[in-house]
Amino acid sequence: MASSSSSSKNPIAQGFAGGLAKKPLSPEQMETLFKEVSAFFAVLAEPSRLRIMYALCEGEKSVSEVIEYSKSSQANVSRHLGTLHEAGILARRKVGTTVYYSICDDAT
Repeated sequence: MASSSSSSKNPIAQGFAGGLAKKPLSPEQMETLFKEVSAFFAVLAEPSRLRIMYALCEGEKSVSEVIEYSKSSQANVSRHLGTLHEAGILARRKVGTTVYYSICDDAT
């Protein structure tokens, strides 16, 4: 379900762990990578987003199911889901009027 645009925003999925051993990066590239990884983890530093991620560890859920699990308002959950999706951590699909979220394969 992960789209290529999602994984392209995810520095971890781009090979932070494995890529460093294969090809040395310049100091400028390392600095850029460190900033991207820092921003990625900053997205996860919000407790509400971690609760959402925990709920989605069991599998894909609709926005309504995430709201029920997290005990947060619809506006709050939607904002956090959007942030996680933009960061490339969550995949999103729409069926009719229902939106489903899941953890991107590239993020795990």
